[in-house]
Amino acid sequence: MHKTQAIVYKNKNQKLSIEEIKFSDPKPNEVIVKNLYSGLCGSILINLSRKPKNPELLGHEGSGIVLSKGKNVKHVKVGDKVLISWMPYGADKNTKYLNFTEFFYKGKKYESLIYTLSKKSKIHSQFVSKIPDNINLKNSSIIGCAVISGYLPITKNIKIKKNSKVAIYGMGGLGLLAVNALKRNGVKEIVAIDIDPKKLNFSKKFGAKHLVNFNDKNFDKKLKKISNNEGYDYIFDYVGNKIVQQNCLTHLKKCIAGFCSGGSLGIVGFHYDKLEISTKDLLMNENTIFGVRGGSAVMKVDLPKIYKDIKKRKLYLNKIVSNTYKIKDINLAINKLKNGKILGRSVISIQE
Repeated sequence: MHKTQAIVYKNKNQKLSIEEIKFSDPKPNEVIVKNLYSGLCGSILINLSRKPKNPELLGHEGSGIVLSKGKNVKHVKVGDKVLISWMPYGADKNTKYLNFTEFFYKGKKYESLIYTLSKKSKIHSQFVSKIPDNINLKNSSIIGCAVISGYLPITKNIKIKKNSKVAIYGMGGLGLLAVNALKRNGVKEIVAIDIDPKKLNFSKKFGAKHLVNFNDKNFDKKLKKISNNEGYDYIFDYVGNKIVQQNCLTHLKKCIAGFCSGGSLGIVGFHYDKLEISTKDLLMNENTIFGVRGGSAVMKVDLPKIYKDIKKRKLYLNKIVSNTYKIKDINLAINKLKNGKILGRSVISIQE
């Protein structure tokens, strides 16, 4: 039986604590990873907003080293530096996503899908892939969620042309990576939107040309003026908010019959509200609404492209990772995240 320390979420509105968990040797399709860094994703706030039925282990993106593996695991070996991601690697139509592993806490057995806020993790091997030796492990720890969710929706969308007018709602880590991707693709008219002036100013480092505060009383007027009252070819919502998405729809480019089609809204930010739309307006304006789950990533295909962009300095990971916290300071990091005090993306150093 293996022992390790992990962040355990037990009760709502209580501080997170580092406690001992145990797990057995890996089964044929499992690996044990020594975690080095974990990205701190905004979705952790969703976890912490609900009362856990059982003790939960947290974190879904990171980097580490394989300590042991099951007999069926072929794509990584012991000693490999690996990326940890909630998006399965090498998936096909028969892939079962919910491959849980077992852990023991205070003598009782529980299940977890994936976790990175721990000294060691036992997870299904589909959640790890080898990282090239020349890729920084701290910065790359955010690839498994932030980069695939923020960067790929843009780089994989071949319909976005250099002369497209694009607006990005939300200048958190994902939105900044979207701006970065637009610049990488040569798009000039990039509009960054947020309620935080500091985050808006920070977005200029990634390629934003226009900055608009959502709380500005003249917000709609300013956004229309930037597009010359023509609307936007593409708008991406990285906030995950019904009010924001309704506003996005009003600023999409409208169809001009016989000349051009309307604009498209990409929904990346996650929420539980239902978006109300007029199918008549959707038809008459020839607008498109599409969802993007994890950047529509095909990890085996897309990760090499991401690593190539890092090497060519087209993907600004060194700028986006702006804060590093020790695992013992997890509650401080969570509070900073909750209160919007983090520019870019934070990383948790696990072994320090």
